[in-house]
Amino acid sequence: MKIINVLHLIQGLEFGGLEKVTLSLIDGLDKNRYSSSICCFDSLGNLVKRVNGNTKVHFLGRKQGIDYLYPFKLARLLKEHKIQVLHLHNSTAFFYGVIAGKIARVPVIVYTEHARDVFPNLKVRIADKLLSFFTNKIVVVAEYLKNNLIKYEKFKEKKITVIHNGIDADLYNVKTDCKEIRTKLGIDETANVVGIVARLDPIKNHECLIKAMKQVVSELPKTVLLIIGDGPIRSELEMLVSDLMLGKNVKFLGMRADIPELMAAMDVFVLCSRSEGLSITLLEAMAAGKPVVATKVGGNLELIEHGVNGLLVQPDDQDGLSKAIIACLNDKSKAEAMGLAAQKKVSERFAVDNMIKKYEEIYGDCLRCAE
Repeated sequence: MKIINVLHLIQGLEFGGLEKVTLSLIDGLDKNRYSSSICCFDSLGNLVKRVNGNTKVHFLGRKQGIDYLYPFKLARLLKEHKIQVLHLHNSTAFFYGVIAGKIARVPVIVYTEHARDVFPNLKVRIADKLLSFFTNKIVVVAEYLKNNLIKYEKFKEKKITVIHNGIDADLYNVKTDCKEIRTKLGIDETANVVGIVARLDPIKNHECLIKAMKQVVSELPKTVLLIIGDGPIRSELEMLVSDLMLGKNVKFLGMRADIPELMAAMDVFVLCSRSEGLSITLLEAMAAGKPVVATKVGGNLELIEHGVNGLLVQPDDQDGLSKAIIACLNDKSKAEAMGLAAQKKVSERFAVDNMIKKYEEIYGDCLRCAE
């Protein structure tokens, strides 16, 4: 059987859901059928260390703003490596990748939209519409994204397929000594532990969570918030914690490789973003059997059924967020039941093997049509 060369065009391999999904897809593709590579156009990122040895990673930097020569540079790379499937991840890759793919005469171009915070202006929408004509398949990770692309960008419905993100749930259903983990973190074994795993970026709205923690701590003083991740607003968030005198109740852990173990030590997981695609960290927390509190945005609504496998609150609702966290901490039996329901949903509907199989079907269908 002839090996198909697939290249993934991505901004960079920083720690994030999009990047983790891409690496999971590459790792899971049939190696007897597909040979994968990655091209980063802004930075390599720390996740490059996790790329398997059979996957080549290219860094082909672009100029800031619109780099009109970039599609030609990328096309040379595509021709050199005889790429047959070009897989584009998010809007910038979509713009440069479709043009480069057509220049290089790549047989199949697949575009995955992982999330959109704001839908673009008229000129960009017109450009995206034109680019969609030269794309074999458009994949979205949540139903709301499909609806928005049809409504705002006028993409053809028949060209769009929903493939939910998937994870290896077994990695997060770990048996571990939570007491030992808490001791290493300097947390009393009788304390309540709330956690969030997300890059420190305004879109994730850590500010709202920290302010909500002030209310949580006033009712439940022995509560600790673990903030896992890093990003450009860390110093601002640390200052906010200091101003609210929450230094003993909030711990910034930075980037960590032991997420499953840290999740196991949590009593409640929170994701309070202003916008989300289909959050990988939310899926991971659900797989860990944790009660989750999430905002009513994007794909969160496709993962969480309020009161059944988690609690949903409005974005930027500090009071609602604090009450939901307190409710989970005060009613342990209800929280445990929601965690178990969340775990069941992930194992049944969001397995990484299902995601990989669906992408392989798309690659195969598009290649047959291109012959």
